[in-house]
Amino acid sequence: MSQTEEGLSGGQQDKGSPASSSYLRSYPPLVLFVLAVLIAVLVLPSSLNLPNSNPSTVLEYAPVPPEDDTPPQSEGSISQLGLGESSGLTTGQGGQGPGGGGKTGGEKPISKKCVAKPARQTEDPNSPTCVPFFDGDNGGKTWQGVTEKEVTVVLYHSAFISDENEREGGETSAGEYTPVNVYCDLDQPVSEQRSCQDRNVKGKELSVVTAARAYSRYFNERFQTYGRRVHIYIFWTSASTATGRRSEAAGIWERLKPFAIMDRATFGGFNDVFAEAAGKRNISTFGSFGSLENEYFRLQAPKVWSFWPDVEHWADQYVTYVCTKVVPFPVSHAGPGIEPGQPRRLALMYTEDHSFPGLQVFANLVERGVKDCGGNIVEKVSFPFSGANIDNRCATESETPNCDYGIQNVALMKKAEATTVLWAGGMESRTTQAARSADYDPEWVVAGDRVIDDLLNGRAQQQDVWRHAWVMSNHLREIRFEESPARQAFREAEPRGRQIQEYWATTLYREFFGLFKAIQVAGPYLSPETVDQGQHSIARQSSEDPRTAACFYDPGDYSCVKDAHEAWWDPDAPDPNKEPNVKGCWRMVRDGKRYLAGTWEKADEVQQNRADACNGIKGASYNYPA
Repeated sequence: MSQTEEGLSGGQQDKGSPASSSYLRSYPPLVLFVLAVLIAVLVLPSSLNLPNSNPSTVLEYAPVPPEDDTPPQSEGSISQLGLGESSGLTTGQGGQGPGGGGKTGGEKPISKKCVAKPARQTEDPNSPTCVPFFDGDNGGKTWQGVTEKEVTVVLYHSAFISDENEREGGETSAGEYTPVNVYCDLDQPVSEQRSCQDRNVKGKELSVVTAARAYSRYFNERFQTYGRRVHIYIFWTSASTATGRRSEAAGIWERLKPFAIMDRATFGGFNDVFAEAAGKRNISTFGSFGSLENEYFRLQAPKVWSFWPDVEHWADQYVTYVCTKVVPFPVSHAGPGIEPGQPRRLALMYTEDHSFPGLQVFANLVERGVKDCGGNIVEKVSFPFSGANIDNRCATESETPNCDYGIQNVALMKKAEATTVLWAGGMESRTTQAARSADYDPEWVVAGDRVIDDLLNGRAQQQDVWRHAWVMSNHLREIRFEESPARQAFREAEPRGRQIQEYWATTLYREFFGLFKAIQVAGPYLSPETVDQGQHSIARQSSEDPRTAACFYDPGDYSCVKDAHEAWWDPDAPDPNKEPNVKGCWRMVRDGKRYLAGTWEKADEVQQNRADACNGIKGASYNYPA
């Protein structure tokens, strides 16, 4: 029996704990569960500065042994990527690399398609500068999970397993139910692997497997991997405790000893624990982590990488936004009952959800930074759960700490005469519902966390209240879903794919992109050290295109995006993706122009242009037809 067949576990399943809690169900539209997974980065001035660190010295940290078995030791903007110094490659000029490369045995160099001017690797405007040819020595076995011909990678993906999810999972899983704690080998026929098939329908390939296989083909064909094929396995995780995450990291190492893991475990939490356990086994992790502190990345350096910002860089973006565009100006966007033109009295709202400790750090940094620039914070309120627009934990008596928090928060903010709420990330909707009931219509200035600032979750808020909201968002401009790089990549590899498969592809895109970009910039001699060299050689620069992130890595920094745009909520706007009978969108100021921290224009002009373009970012659990 092959290691990819059903029944082979990559780690012990948590005994006595559910694979996914009852509140991690899929819901119909506007009652859908949404989880935050994501990260970005910015250069930190003043009090938010990160301590200096030379990226070349990070690699000299002594390795930390794993908890159980010790494995043997293994032998800039994105469009302006540099390459690791070990590169043995050419750029179409027929040169030789340092590994004694050059064409051998009359073989033709490996060629990749380039697009646009200046040439980049794919149609995605964030893709790296094109490396069209490779004809040198790639060093063979340069690290665990790396050979002359192959790089072993695991896609670590949440399983859909609870009875409730099976009954109500059609919106996000097309009524398909995954296996648990087994491997699906994307390079082997699905017909021979029950671990790649719908658990209830033998022979039916899971939609997420179709999406992952399409991306495996696309990224292997389009990105430069220096003579190696990236061989991807899916592991279906059910862990929901720190112990379970560590156990699965150990099992994955024992089974495959991969070079890297792409983390798409959106249920159960403790992703940071998993990445740390994997790093102790010489495995790198690529993800779209949300709200992790820079210190975490430094302690794991250089083996954990994220597309979205760490907490400190995100806070710097938001603090400089509020201090430049909110604090110096009087009330201008509140509803009835709050007089325009009066000085702004600020309320800080944040989550105390223990599953997102980084959000509490973020709130503390925001409070400190806003007070330092003269912001008048007159009240602080919190909410217990984050990540869902309707959280059904309040429907379970034994799990209900306080489901009247929205009513209580609104009463406190109204009593303090707060005119403007600084929403410090985290998704929930009870507060705006309570605000409507209390006839309280303040301004809402939102720190976008890539969940609260998408279409789905904007529509989950009370719309009469939410029309006074605006957001600082890291999202890239995406006018229509059809134009998104994620969809285009999937359609190139799987032109006959169904919409639900297309949806799953969009959820996987950032992890695949981050992994293959890192492999390309590392050069032929692939290892965590050459990835680190390649990533930190990316040039620091701002973005001139709202579809393109300013992505670079500061010293001691392991996340990519450094900029953001501002947008305001229009509840009456037609759906930008032309969904019938649906309204509401985030309208992007200046068409989504992006700003580095501290470069915001000093003006309170949000909502001045009622024709601002809508962003088409749908959301993590949208109603995608099967």
